[in-house]
Amino acid sequence: MTSPVNAETMNTETMNTETVNADAMNTHSAGPATSAHGDVTRGRRGKALAVLVWTGAVLAPACNLLAIRLAELSASTWTDRFITLDPTVILFPAAGAFLITRRPGLLVPWLLWTCGIVGGFYYLVYSGAHWLYLTDPGGITPYLAWLSMWLWLWHVPVFISLLPLLFPDGRLPSRRWRPVLYANLALMAGHSLFLGLAPDPEFESQLPIPNPFGVEALREASPAVESYIGGPMMVLTALGLLSLAFRYRAGDIELRRQIAWYVGALAVYLVFWIVKAVTGSWLLIALETVFMAGLPLSIIAAVLRYRLYGIDVVLNRALVYGSLVAVTGGVYFGLIWMAGALASDLGQGVGLVAALAVGGVFHPLRIRLQGMVDRMFAVERDPYRVVGLLGRTGQGARDPAAALDEAVAVIREALGATGVGVEVRAGRAGAERVFTYGEPRPGALEVPLFWHAERVGTLLVSGARPGREPMAVLARHLAELAHAVRLTADLHRSRERIRSTRDEERRRLGRELHDGLGPALTNVTFTLDRARRHLDTDPRAVEKLLVQIREEMIATIASVRELVYGLRPPALDDLGLEGALRATAGETAVTADGPLGDLPAAVEVAAYRIAQEALTNARRHAGTATVLIRLRRLPGELRVEVADDGIGLPENPVVGVGLTSMRERAAEVGGSCVIGRGPGGGTEVTARLPVEETE
Repeated sequence: MTSPVNAETMNTETMNTETVNADAMNTHSAGPATSAHGDVTRGRRGKALAVLVWTGAVLAPACNLLAIRLAELSASTWTDRFITLDPTVILFPAAGAFLITRRPGLLVPWLLWTCGIVGGFYYLVYSGAHWLYLTDPGGITPYLAWLSMWLWLWHVPVFISLLPLLFPDGRLPSRRWRPVLYANLALMAGHSLFLGLAPDPEFESQLPIPNPFGVEALREASPAVESYIGGPMMVLTALGLLSLAFRYRAGDIELRRQIAWYVGALAVYLVFWIVKAVTGSWLLIALETVFMAGLPLSIIAAVLRYRLYGIDVVLNRALVYGSLVAVTGGVYFGLIWMAGALASDLGQGVGLVAALAVGGVFHPLRIRLQGMVDRMFAVERDPYRVVGLLGRTGQGARDPAAALDEAVAVIREALGATGVGVEVRAGRAGAERVFTYGEPRPGALEVPLFWHAERVGTLLVSGARPGREPMAVLARHLAELAHAVRLTADLHRSRERIRSTRDEERRRLGRELHDGLGPALTNVTFTLDRARRHLDTDPRAVEKLLVQIREEMIATIASVRELVYGLRPPALDDLGLEGALRATAGETAVTADGPLGDLPAAVEVAAYRIAQEALTNARRHAGTATVLIRLRRLPGELRVEVADDGIGLPENPVVGVGLTSMRERAAEVGGSCVIGRGPGGGTEVTARLPVEETE
């Protein structure tokens, strides 16, 4: 009789997917009545599904317990030894039912639930056949014995071969693994067929009962197939576990965390199973179900809470401190043994020397072991190396937002955290942005990000507790990225406003030319025609018409001048930038450092408009008597500084049209404009306008 092997599997949900509530979307098209009917139908189906799976989860352990009792009543040494409390039957159906009620669309929880149900039914059928054989060898006993012949093949291979192959999303790692899946199904179906048609099933059922469905031609073949089944099953099991390695290698960090839950739970149980098999301890045998309980719990954690509890962090710590205990314990007892073997008269001094030796190697050994395990898990604890890695990954990013997104992912992997996020505070007229990788849960470590004493965001870290220095180093780098994200967003909005303003200005110019200059010139043309017709017959009328034409042309010229002034003030061409500002602000209010005669036309207009707007704001709102305008020609830029001694800006100034206009005019030529409080009070406007130097 081939005994079922207790094994386990885990199931998870596919990562980083967004589900859309199709029923909610269909509400608008189907109408309230249809939606309500659909909700009721889904509710009934959900309740029926829950009743089904939880009924099976209760019946499977009941079948196992009843099978144990029937084995005792049958007084069979074989059944007493074989029919025991199977943890897969006790635990797996409940874990599968729990996951199915929450994730009914996943395949792996159904496999988990099914293999436990089939296992419980198999034990009951097998024990029932042996018990009935004592009272009634005929009747249904041969049929129960026939069912128990092959039913176990649909219990054991499911969770030792199929579940690892289909973990975690119910799909194969790739098409290349299809032969392994087909081989599993062929083994289960083919072997069941050979056993189900064996004419003499005693080699499997341990009962001298003929098979009611036996085929005489398989009398020799069926026992031979049964004797060699172990090898192919082990090969397929190994391939199923190997598929996890390929899936882990090709997966992202989320998928790797799910697989780590499975592998971690499997490793713990295998260590327990080996120790139990070697020692034969009755206590370990009794505790097998307790240890096995970690497997379904790990499955549930991998499916529902893989982001909350990082198994790789647990494994990291377990490997480090487990190895540390093993090595230091070996050093301690090795020194005591050597001292006892070489000089047995040292007495208590041996223990003291061993303890001092262990204390001396403990810290450097822990650091070395931590480094080895960190490399195994791709964890980087040196903050400067992490920053170097951030710099390399950010160089290929298309914009600061993409660089910050990649930086969050790199930091999470480097720190081994369950979740890392960066909250970027809103910029001017913008919205707050959040970049996350994983799930920074409530209570996460919060590190403020400052750029030039201005808080630009917050770093959130969950599932890791790095030191203060690493966090400070990372915070400085992330603050630069967060500030760049804000500047990029502000620049994008400014460019959009500039394009919108330019289009609006073009439309305004078109309307002015069409509605003002066009009709005026048309009217002048008609008047000239009238004058030409009266030139010979009524000279006095022609004189009146010419006067009218002159007045219309004067008005048209004034309109054109006003239009031209809106595009470029004529004073800039007549007086230059410095002279135009002196004419506006006063002779003593303007100072200039450096040559201003070779400035580009766009820079001149931007500087003039910014200074003019700042001067207007100061006279209207600052309550000031003194305004100073300073023009400074520096290498590569023109700096325009407008300062007053007024009341200054309020704590939270309202961004109006004037302030926005100054910033946008600076941004239009590739510069910047900063409005703030002056060092001695009042308001100071500083515009930096780039100027290409000519050789």
